[in-house]
Amino acid sequence: MIRKMILAILTTTFLLLSAIASADTVSQVWRCKLNEGKTAEDAQAINGEWLKRARELAGTDAITSTYVTAAVGDVGGFMWVDTFPDFATWAKLMDAEPDEELDAAFDELQTCEGSRLLQGQPTEAAK
Repeated sequence: MIRKMILAILTTTFLLLSAIASADTVSQVWRCKLNEGKTAEDAQAINGEWLKRARELAGTDAITSTYVTAAVGDVGGFMWVDTFPDFATWAKLMDAEPDEELDAAFDELQTCEGSRLLQGQPTEAAK
């Protein structure tokens, strides 16, 4: 129960932070665990390759990807928070041909439970 609450708080925090940049921002959040013998550095290296390809395919550097771990407590893994400037950019990547070599590298690296696609809108402070 506490793990779920921590995960929900972390996910919400990062989504809200990413939404500040644009009300149209879309975030895809993946919940994952590193496979045995793999490190956060391995994850960053492979994800860096994914981010390079994603930006090339979408034609924008506005895509970001963040490796997120719990600051307090243990959620039993980590999250990827991939942020796109809008749904159209995200859709371009979903329509692109998969990179089978990169997909295999991710499969070797991690096991993910799945993802959620979320859109946030920042709240204006009351005056």
